Amino acid sequence: MRTSNAFISRSVAVALACLSAAGCSDEEEPLPPPSRTGVMEIVLPGNDFYPEGIAAASDDTFYIGSVMTGQIIQVKPGSAQATDFVAPKAVVTGVVGLHVQRDQKYLWLCSNVYGTTEAPQLIAVDRQTAQAVHRHTFPVQGNSGAGFCNEITEDSAGNLYASDSVHGRIIRVKADRREMDESADVFIAATDLEPEQGQFGLNGLTYDGQSSLYAVKTGDGKLFRVPITASGAAGPLQAITLDKALLGADGLQYVNGWGLIVAEQYGKAVSRVVIAGNQGTVTRLQEGLNEPSSLVIAEKSAWVSEGQLSAIVVPNAPPAKLPFKVRRVPLPEQAP
Repeated sequence: MRTSNAFISRSVAVALACLSAAGCSDEEEPLPPPSRTGVMEIVLPGNDFYPEGIAAASDDTFYIGSVMTGQIIQVKPGSAQATDFVAPKAVVTGVVGLHVQRDQKYLWLCSNVYGTTEAPQLIAVDRQTAQAVHRHTFPVQGNSGAGFCNEITEDSAGNLYASDSVHGRIIRVKADRREMDESADVFIAATDLEPEQGQFGLNGLTYDGQSSLYAVKTGDGKLFRVPITASGAAGPLQAITLDKALLGADGLQYVNGWGLIVAEQYGKAVSRVVIAGNQGTVTRLQEGLNEPSSLVIAEKSAWVSEGQLSAIVVPNAPPAKLPFKVRRVPLPEQAP
């Protein structure tokens, strides 16, 4: 890396200032992470990656998981280059949802193994070592198995939540039990959250930064609010009436001032949902995406994994278009 004279001069000036009587504070503002200005897509490796979950750390490091191989790649701040983080099948064989813990310590993933009876798990991966360090298996529901771990979110107290797409449940790991393995419990289960016959159920899940979770169902596109009471229990489930149907609702994120940003897998779009009371207004932000599966908000944009999951779940579907990509959808400057 070439270093300019101006940079050297500035560094010397800063060093001299630190030796002065005033000194330098240990609490100076950190430099902002490098920007991905101009980057509109991230190309993913391999012919069978099929991206699903995507998460961002506070420094804008991205993590993207493969639903078919269990690989997780990372993309460093300011970069569009994917590099290895977790090798294929090193932790699991299928990665769905991803979430970086608020204190940045762990990357949490939803593990599911297609075509087997293995129970889904919430797994913590140490971000420094890329090793799995904690596991929480979904509770079995009667005689119908343990469900399907899909998307993950976290509230301001550090409690983790994951959507169960099979049983219409939201599973929780309490903040003080995140590092105590096998501590998952059922936060809420409701008939309205169950999938329609032959359809995929509860999917995208997000925390609104205040006192509620929001969740969407893929098959019928319905949106729900789940209040978190002062005791930490789930309040009454609240259906949100939408003015326009969500087509294959999948990844879901709350953006302060904007409302909800949702990936519409079947609609091949990313949309915004503005909520007033129990009413929601849907506006398309970008169409023409290739079966978007999940998204994360970073750098004033929605970064969307194009999962192309129909190629592996729909009989006789066309093959996936290579290479697999994460696409950037900039959010307009002004909130509604």
